[in-house]
Amino acid sequence: MSSRFGARHPVGLYALCIVELFERFAGTLLGSLLLLYLCERLGMAAGSATRLGGAFNAAIYLSSVIGGIIADRWLGTRRAMLLGALLLALGYAVLSMESPTLLYLAAGLLMVGHALFKPSISSAVGKLYPRNDPRRDDAYSLFYVVFNIGSGCGPIAGGFLRSQVGWSAAFAVAGLAMMAALAIGLLCFRFVVETAGPSRENEPANSRAVVPSTWPTAALLGVLGSGLLFTAVYEQSGQSLLLWARDCTWHSLLGYSFPPSSLLGLPGLLVLGIQPLLSRTQSALSRRGHRPSPLVRIGIGLLCGVVAYLIMVIAALRQARSQGLVSPAWLVACFAALTVAELLVYPLCMSLVTRLAPPAATAVAMGLWLVSLAGGHWLAG
Repeated sequence: MSSRFGARHPVGLYALCIVELFERFAGTLLGSLLLLYLCERLGMAAGSATRLGGAFNAAIYLSSVIGGIIADRWLGTRRAMLLGALLLALGYAVLSMESPTLLYLAAGLLMVGHALFKPSISSAVGKLYPRNDPRRDDAYSLFYVVFNIGSGCGPIAGGFLRSQVGWSAAFAVAGLAMMAALAIGLLCFRFVVETAGPSRENEPANSRAVVPSTWPTAALLGVLGSGLLFTAVYEQSGQSLLLWARDCTWHSLLGYSFPPSSLLGLPGLLVLGIQPLLSRTQSALSRRGHRPSPLVRIGIGLLCGVVAYLIMVIAALRQARSQGLVSPAWLVACFAALTVAELLVYPLCMSLVTRLAPPAATAVAMGLWLVSLAGGHWLAG
């Protein structure tokens, strides 16, 4: 993915990576437990709990545009990120009290926290680099890989804490993770600076107004559309592919038994293994003067998404012909292709969004990116 993943980057990038790692740990911990908490602890019917969880997730994505406007026009991305982290920590703390009457207060704090945090930290990565700096793509790739570590650890920790200690402890750990993110953000505040030009965080709001005519609309729509369609494909891993794993595959591999849902942990592990291979491939191409452009790499990623489901078409045909269960290796191959696609599409699209957006509106643009992902989640259902 990058010509040299180890190329020198600003200290602020590593700080943002660690902050996002803790946030993703907390977010996926909650995400893995929320439906179960609503049903088992609060006694909600499954249908009501599903609708509430869906509304909560949709509100997080949709409110990101408003959070991006607040960050760009008033707070600045750094202050919006830190305020968002504080609100998230408070939200998890309220949730850990396990009080039904405080559920909506916790949800409100988490929604506002995410609205400020998500677009701000993603745009802050882009602001560390001049607009045409080739390290920007590398930075988003590193950012994406690091926060996937948090995403992989969160559900594991959540399941363990819930079964061994209880709901309150699980949500409290999420809150502690956000306090750690906030502490790191405060300690490294001075390193998270914009190098693409003079800082605008202290300029008057009216000087930072977003002029619609300055937006490269067609290019942004193309990037956002790619993200939406790929997300609709990628999120089938937790829906139709999960059901296919449950109903049509053996629940053992190489002599080891496993629950079908455990296959959903594969993408996070595959990210860590495949990213170095992509990085070395890109480095070799660059040395030969054949470094592919971001658009070419995104196109290759989308093609890998097609390949992933061609694998599943072949697997489904074999399963239908045999009228029995098939090897889970088919799903492993599918997830491997989807992971290659993910690493080529998501980080580069994020980089392009910050590159295409007007400098005074990068957080708004990242909010729109998150809305496109929300549309992909909706299409996936």
